[in-house]
Amino acid sequence: MVYLGTVMPLLIAGRCDSGKTTVALGLAGTMAHPCRLFRLGEDQEAHRDARLFHRLGLSPRQDPLTALSSELAGAVLVETQDERLPPGWQEAGAKVLGVARYPEVEGLHPLWAAAGEAFAGTVITCVPRRRLEQVRQEVEALGLPLLGLLPEDRALAFPTLGQLREALQAEALLAEGREEELLERVVISSIAKDPGQEYFARLQPKAVIVRSDKPDQQLAALNAGIRCLVVTGDTPILSYVLARAEEEEVALLLTPLSTVEVVSRLEGLIAATPLAGREKAQRAAELVAQTVQVGRLLPLLEGSQPSVWAEGSAREEGSRA
Repeated sequence: MVYLGTVMPLLIAGRCDSGKTTVALGLAGTMAHPCRLFRLGEDQEAHRDARLFHRLGLSPRQDPLTALSSELAGAVLVETQDERLPPGWQEAGAKVLGVARYPEVEGLHPLWAAAGEAFAGTVITCVPRRRLEQVRQEVEALGLPLLGLLPEDRALAFPTLGQLREALQAEALLAEGREEELLERVVISSIAKDPGQEYFARLQPKAVIVRSDKPDQQLAALNAGIRCLVVTGDTPILSYVLARAEEEEVALLLTPLSTVEVVSRLEGLIAATPLAGREKAQRAAELVAQTVQVGRLLPLLEGSQPSVWAEGSAREEGSRA
């Protein structure tokens, strides 16, 4: 028997890459203390998520759980390793929230069957906005109890500065402490002879990819209020460009890769990078508060109140529920 206190845990389960972490952080972001968030598992992803939960102040520990334990006493959310329910979950009196990434909706049936009456509902993630109503009807036709549909979202899809640096194996300058900064709008510098001032002003990018032999376009990008400049090729960056980047507090990622190679790696990151950083966690909380019937889960997490992350949206959702 695993004793977890008077309030039982809510297990957030689903296949890998289903969006469990987004939903878990979103739910935790709409609740205030003492609702806590834990991660089950032993792989690299579990350790990464556990560290993130701890940095955000949502978990008292930096490492994942390997099993349900008495440490979970009180109102808690637990993200599982995958769609398999952990040993002892029934004895703990846990409820189960199923998460699936569109279009793999039918993949929730085994989890639903395994959980039985403990199944609290399902959330479908990464749904194209034009298909929200269609997916809602499909889920209802399958008989799955639906709690919400999370639409595709640019902020959740694009990488952080640290994730882009790692993918490019780039040298980072002026980037200390900014690894979790979100780069939701990345553009390629114009190939025209014009420095591109109007081009950048129109697109308003967060990051710009520019060749190392184009200092005029590097300066134009720095004048556009960007947060990160990705410099491709092996031409050394000029001292006055570096000084201007330092003055504007713009991070530099220097890579010998070509622009084409950089874009290819960036495309591979979009919608495939794991959720990381406070900005993405806050955005997840906003989306969950706006689209998930959180009020139906509150009885499982007694004492939780809306947090500052998504306070207004959570109150609105609570009134609808």
